Parts: sequence; C-alpha cells; structure tokens
Amino acid sequence: MAETDLNTSIHRVLYVDDEEALLYVTQLYFQREGGCSIDTAGSAEEGFRKIEAGHYDAIISDFEMPDMNGIEFLSALRSTGNDTPFIIFTGKGREEVVIDAFNIGGADYYLQKGGHPKAQFARLHTIIQEAIENRRAESEIQRKNAEIEAVNRELTKKSEELHRNLNELIESRNQLQESEQRVRSLLDSSPSTTVLLDSNGMVLDSNESYPARFGKKREDLIGTSVWNLFPADIVKKRSLWLEQVFTTKKAFKEEVSWEGIWDYSIDPVFDADGDVKSVTVHATDITRRKQMEDEIRTSENLYRTVVEDQTEFVCRFLPDGTHLFVNDAYCHYFRKKRQELTNVRFRPDIPKEDSLRITEMLQSLTPEHPVATIKHRCVMPDGDIRWQRWSDRAIFDEKGIVTEYQSVGRDITEIKHAEDAIIEANNKLTLLHSITRHDILNQLTALLMLEEFLKEDITEGQPSVYVDAIIDVTNKIEEQIQFTRYYQELGEVQPAWQNLRKVTDTAFTQSPAGKIETHTDVADTCVYADPMLEKVFRNLYDNVVRHGKSATQILVSFRKEENNGIITVKDDGIGVPADMKDKIFDRHVGSNTGLGLFLVSEILKITGITIRETGGVPGEGCCFEISVPEGNWRRETKTAPDLPHQHS
Repeated sequence: MAETDLNTSIHRVLYVDDEEALLYVTQLYFQREGGCSIDTAGSAEEGFRKIEAGHYDAIISDFEMPDMNGIEFLSALRSTGNDTPFIIFTGKGREEVVIDAFNIGGADYYLQKGGHPKAQFARLHTIIQEAIENRRAESEIQRKNAEIEAVNRELTKKSEELHRNLNELIESRNQLQESEQRVRSLLDSSPSTTVLLDSNGMVLDSNESYPARFGKKREDLIGTSVWNLFPADIVKKRSLWLEQVFTTKKAFKEEVSWEGIWDYSIDPVFDADGDVKSVTVHATDITRRKQMEDEIRTSENLYRTVVEDQTEFVCRFLPDGTHLFVNDAYCHYFRKKRQELTNVRFRPDIPKEDSLRITEMLQSLTPEHPVATIKHRCVMPDGDIRWQRWSDRAIFDEKGIVTEYQSVGRDITEIKHAEDAIIEANNKLTLLHSITRHDILNQLTALLMLEEFLKEDITEGQPSVYVDAIIDVTNKIEEQIQFTRYYQELGEVQPAWQNLRKVTDTAFTQSPAGKIETHTDVADTCVYADPMLEKVFRNLYDNVVRHGKSATQILVSFRKEENNGIITVKDDGIGVPADMKDKIFDRHVGSNTGLGLFLVSEILKITGITIRETGGVPGEGCCFEISVPEGNWRRETKTAPDLPHQHS
C-alpha cells in the first residue's frame, strides 16, 4: 500500500453494504465532513470489481449481505494477497460474529451500528484514520522482521547440523542398549513359568517367573532338586510324568489343580543322537480364565433371558449380513419369524444414501473404538418409512479382524418428527431475529441520519430530497414487518386438502394482476398444503405484475410426472435472467424486497413441496414449476370446468 500523509491527504475508502439508504447517508456525511472520499458498492461482487479497478486506502463492509457476508468477503479478499485495512460495520452484535471477524477474517476493526448517528459516523471516521496509520506501521515492522528472520535462519541451519550429528551418536548408543534388553526380555516375558530339568528332577535353568512363584531367585534353584518345592503326594504323581516323557520321548500335557488351576506340559529336549537329554516344564496359571468361563456361561444364560424381554431390537450378525441371533422384538418389528431371519443374510430395505452411511460407520470401527451410534431411515414391508437409532458394536479376533457385529436399536420415528419440528421452529425464530435486528436496524439508522440532515438543511432547499428518502425507508420497514407477520404464521394451522382451481381463482381476484388474462387448466386436482397456499399464487401473480413488464397472460396448468404432480405457472413477460434463476427464492434478491418468492418457498416447504423457475430463453416469459410429492395430491370426481379469467 502506498504511503500517504495522514494529516493532509484525502483517503479513498470503499463502503460495501446492501442497504442503499445507508450507503447514501454515509457518502453524504463524509462529503460534508471531508478527509475521506467514499466510493460505494451494493454487494461483495461489485466491491471486488471496484477493488480490481482502483486503489483504496481502507474498506468498510456490512456483515450480512445476500451473495456473501462480510467475513466471507474479507477472507476472499485476503486470499488474493490484498491487505487493505478492513472495517466490519454492522448491526450484528453477537460475540461469535466479533470473534470470527478478527480470528477467521482478519478484520482490522469492528464497529456495531446503532446509537446516535453523528457520534457513530464520527467514530467511523476516527477508525478509518487509525486503520490506515496502523497498516503503514505494520509494513515497516514486517520489513525489519524479515531482515532479522534471514539472520536467524542461517544460525538455525548451523545449529541443526550440530544437533543432527549429536542425535546420530545418541541413536546408535540407544539401539545397542535396546538390543541387549530385548534378548533378556524374551527369556523372562513368557506368561508361563518355565524350568529345565534332568531325569532326576534337578533344576538346570529357569526363567524369572518360576522361582518367583515359590518366593525364590533363579540362582537359589539352579543345581537343586525341584521336588523340594512340592508336598509328597504331588512329587509322587509328577515324578511319574517326568519318567514317562524320558521313556516314551513324547510330550505330556495335563490340567492340574494345586494352589490354583494350571495348564501343565512337559516337553522333551533331544541330544544329537535323538535321546532325551532334558525336559522343559511349562506351567501357566489358568485359574482366572476358568472362573471367567464359568461366569460367561452364567452370564450368557442371563443375557438371553434379559434380551428376549427387551423392547429394543437386538441382533448379532456376520460381516456378510448373516444373522446369528435376533430377539422377539426384532422379529415382531420386521414382521418375520425367527427362522426366517437367523442363519440367513437379512438386510432391511434401507435408502441408498443411508445404507452408504451405515457401511462407512461399520468400517470405521476399530478394537480401540469398537462402538458407534447411527440414525437412519428404513422402509417397512407396507412401504411406511420409519426412523431407527442403532448402537453397533464390532467384535474382533486376536488379529484385529471383525468376526461379527452386535446391534441394539429402537424406533425413533416420533422423536425424529418432533426434532424436525423443533429445528424448523428455531430456523423461523433465527430468521425473524435477523430481519428485525439487521434489516430494520439498518433502515432506522438511515432514517435517523436523514432526520438530522433535514434539521440542519431546512433552509437550503433540500427538504424534499430528504422527505422522499424518508418515505422510501419507511415503506421498506413496513414491508419487512408485514413479512415477519406472515412468516410467523407458517405452520400454525395444520395442512389441509385444498381444491387447486378454487385456490388459484381466489388468489387472482385478490391480486393486482389488472388486465392480465389468466387461464387455468388444473381440472379436479386437490393439493395437501399449508392453508397459506392461496398466498403462494397471489405472490406469483404479483411477481408477474412487478417484473413481467410486457406480460399479457398467465397460464396455470397441472400434469403428472412419474409419481409427482407438477403445477406450472407461466407468463409471456420478459422472463428471468439465466444467472438469477437459482437466486430468486433467496431473501433480499430482486429489484424489490425479495421477500415474496422467499415466502412462497417457505410455505410450500412445510409439506415437502418444492418450486423452481424453468423458463427457457430470457425475454420469452417466466415459468415456475411446483413439484408436489406423491401422496400430497389427488383427483376429485366432481369439479366445475376450468375457465379463463380477465379482470378489468
């Protein structure tokens, strides 16, 4: 950024905001106060174009804008290498917005709209001056730091070379020590007690655990008789086992009980001539294992009793889907007998996208994290779609390979519907809060500033300009408050079956369609939708009046497409530009408030109905297609014929 004299230069500043009134008063304020030349942009996209075309000493941006918010605008700008001082100037006052502005976007300042306008704009003027001065100081500091870092890199390079040589020496020494420790560990880490005996029972060698079993050390046992460690009855039996191995040259195995339960084996050690020179005796304490086996048998009996009494669905199955066990609740839920489910590959009818998520979840299970929970849909035998929640546990073998899965599930359809209702309510509350805080606050800020100008310029011939601007801002506030009332009413009344032709007729009679001729071709169709369906068509007709310009007729028709019903509302006006087709249902998009088509989409969404604009060539009319899902439309047997309408 070029250096400027902060005390005398006129700084070029770009202000980006989607509120035209606020752009106007901000530019007017700085024209009156001096010190800054304000250039304005109504969106982030327009802001980018102006930044590419010329240099700015600072940039001011609102947070909430239709194409991208202020933080996204800042992040995109910084990603191009542009470090122009950036000020967030918005009505949003939440703590997380402030944090994101500095931590994620890298904003220089954050100023919240509100309060006395003149004081607020005076503070904005001060912040602009400080931001420009701070950025110039930062550039100088960065240059000095770069010089210091270059010297540090050279010193670090020499230091790393010395450390590398030292580490190589230490690594060589550690490897030698580890090798010695591994050799000794292999001898003493066996879980069995091991002793080497001759034919008379003399101890030739042992590992550490064998003498430790008797409270002795290895050197205390070597060269002594092993029979000194046992009572006479044990010695008599085991000496016979020892003699048997030397005679038969075959290993001996036995499970013995003495001070616990032991897995006992005697293995011959042969000399070069094939004669038994000595034997190794291995004894492994299996007392705890035996106790666990007894506990498992008892637990399994109890488990089966408990599982069969559960209302949850319980099953065990192999990785290929073969079911090994299902409880009564599982059989009852899927309406099958136990013999139809066990020892066969049974897979419930699960939608493809949910099935992929289940596969990914099962594949993610590991011995360290063997359990996971998932929610998904399931299509029942009668076609009903239900929601389920499953807790799945993977069972692994000693190599870490999955041998089977155990799952416990339950039907959560009613809970899921309740959760969806809560989410929808929260979304509505969030949007209403956004409208009342962001949109109306911006308009009121502009309104208050215009009143200040009106008071000061009452004798300068300017009042009519300010009054027109005040009336425009006031009308926008009224439209926004009216929208919040309509939006709040969404979903308050249960959806109902409505005759489509009656709804479209009523909408036309209450719309400002004027002399535009309307034809309906919907026959005997009824639609299951929110009671505000008539407002959908009234807004679509109003859209033709506002934006169709040359429109002379509207055609409303209905057709079946696969299992869905398609309602078409088509006019012969100027149509919708190609780059706006996917945006016209967003709030604040369009040459008016943008709330009408957004409200249309929200009303239809309540019963799963969607809407899109499918007009072909711009200039040859607008075409809205409303897709009604299967089950939400039907035919009636008696209906009056469709007729064209024309209001003069």
